[in-house]
Amino acid sequence: MIHSKFIVFCVLICAMPLCVIAQSQKTELTALPGFEGIKGRITDAASHEPMSARIIIKDTTGKLQATYYEHCEGIFTEEDGTFELPLKPGTYTAKVIHGIDYLAQDFTFTIREGIGTNAHIVLEPWIDLKKRGWINGDGHAHLYSDKPDNDTMLRQVRKICLAQGVDFISACQGWAGYTDSTWQKAYAKVSDGRFRMFYGAEMPKYRTSHVWWLGLKSTLNNFGNLIDSTYETQYYQSDQNTSWDYSWLKFKSIPDLEVIARYSKTQNALAIIPHPTSYWWQQRGNISKYTTNVVSNLSFGLLSGNPWSGMAVMGYMYDNYFYQDIWFHILNEGYMMSAFSELDGGYPRDNKFWYGSMRTYFQTDTTKNLEPVQRDPVQQVTEAAQKGRTFVTSGPIVFADIDGQFGLGDIVRANAQGHELNIQAYASGDPDDFLTYVVLFRNGSIAHLWDLRKYKSRRFKTSHKISEEDNAWYVVKVYGRNTWENPRDLDVLAFCRRAERSDSLLPFAGGKRSVAFTSPIYFRKTSKKPPQPLIARTDIKVVSPSTGKGVKNCTVEVFLAGEQIGTVKLNHGKGRLHIPPNALLKIKAEGFEPITRSLYADYEPYLKIQEGIANGHWLDQKDWKHTLNKGHVPWEAFQFEKTKKVLSRIKWKIRLEPNERDGLWKDFDALFSTKSK
Repeated sequence: MIHSKFIVFCVLICAMPLCVIAQSQKTELTALPGFEGIKGRITDAASHEPMSARIIIKDTTGKLQATYYEHCEGIFTEEDGTFELPLKPGTYTAKVIHGIDYLAQDFTFTIREGIGTNAHIVLEPWIDLKKRGWINGDGHAHLYSDKPDNDTMLRQVRKICLAQGVDFISACQGWAGYTDSTWQKAYAKVSDGRFRMFYGAEMPKYRTSHVWWLGLKSTLNNFGNLIDSTYETQYYQSDQNTSWDYSWLKFKSIPDLEVIARYSKTQNALAIIPHPTSYWWQQRGNISKYTTNVVSNLSFGLLSGNPWSGMAVMGYMYDNYFYQDIWFHILNEGYMMSAFSELDGGYPRDNKFWYGSMRTYFQTDTTKNLEPVQRDPVQQVTEAAQKGRTFVTSGPIVFADIDGQFGLGDIVRANAQGHELNIQAYASGDPDDFLTYVVLFRNGSIAHLWDLRKYKSRRFKTSHKISEEDNAWYVVKVYGRNTWENPRDLDVLAFCRRAERSDSLLPFAGGKRSVAFTSPIYFRKTSKKPPQPLIARTDIKVVSPSTGKGVKNCTVEVFLAGEQIGTVKLNHGKGRLHIPPNALLKIKAEGFEPITRSLYADYEPYLKIQEGIANGHWLDQKDWKHTLNKGHVPWEAFQFEKTKKVLSRIKWKIRLEPNERDGLWKDFDALFSTKSK
């Protein structure tokens, strides 16, 4: 008879993590006469091919011996996985890391006088994300360069990204010193099946917000015209004026949403909202002024049909609650919005947001090592993003599906039938990491919480029964070892409401936690994707600037994303139109210069709303200036319901005379003409 204690002993042995047993066998150390330091090479245990990685080496006091970034410990190997580092005699510890999908290796080695250490490290795959079709990259990474055509910068970006397990970068300005006409060949030189450099941009960049792009091929040499230079020079850079309004700080730019619509359509590119609640107090001389990157045109854009393909919900802080709060509210209004992370940096050594610190994973039909399946890899990334097949992470890995049939971004029919929500979660590739919470959000509220802290598990798998009769959305969020202490703080909406109602300044909502979460899975009563664009009942009166009377023989041509969708002949300058909010009105009459008008940039009642958000007057609504940290913007500040009401019924008197934007339209339209394409 086998003793029960022996059975227990066998169970415990079998339950031990295999990676812990294997690690001691995966590092081969030999003496290296003639070199005081460590040299080595790294290979992939699965493919047996060389692989690059990040290596953190410390002495017995914990002092870091060498680093590339100031805020990310360690050096990067060469592309062939080799490295060397001179060291004084002594004992050292090393940690070798490649992304989040390989198991990190720890080992100790000794350097003696005249004799170093030669190391061969074999890294074991943890979760083979590429075989599952998942690749990761960032579309908000700047490559500013004082040197034109900076190949050295591109090669360094490639080296770091390969070591960090980052598959692609869509570079924003200044593009490593390259231009619209030169980037293709330059980026091709550092792109292959292991890493790809794509083109991107941060435009239009206005006082009202900006976007970054996936799949952009060119700025059409128009980048400089899509910067709000009036705001930049007369307000942001000025040591005068602590506030502004549209009456004196004119908006001399093509409207944001028109720029997004035209570039998206002609290039099949995707516009992503960056840091949606980001603002700060800028010191200029003796004054401090409100400076904004807040997406102040959010409500208008949503009501126009949502021109964006996603929003950064992880950025600056990994677990950025006010980004997520805005995201949850957008989803609760019925809009589909995919999750993205963003670096807004990446290259300089002093950058706080280094390549790989935050990642967006895209589920593509890519095969081994990013080789495309009969399609351009840029197209594969944009298609995955457009479908909502993304998750964001600063460490853990998370997958979710419904019934094994519907994935992230999919719509499931809400017909009261029972479904299985399948969740798989994994801690990062660091063997010391473990899962602490798995949180299931339904419509922004916590539908279920799995508290895993006492188990210190590295993986989690479950099926959760759900049934929906109404519209709903689900997001799965997981935390690694660096987590919230109090489970109460996992409720994003409740945390933000507490911050808004506080009578004192609360700590920043979020932090550099180890966290990952999915894009939503949606339930809808019908398969149609609601909501449709708002249709504004618009009564207009076009008047002569000299007489104030209605203009005779006046015609209004209605355009949407560059295409004419209607023509209305006015009766003595009066007429009624039913238009989406982002329509452009091209108004013509004999004896007058034609003009172009939009509700977005020219309709006074809406301009007042947008102005109050963009110039920070929203802070005065509830004395939020004294209770909210910079970067905390409540959903209420975006005035969604008020914007909807204002745009639903329009009464608009238009003077038939040019304004500060009318001179821009001819050149802008020419960018997208058949000849220019």
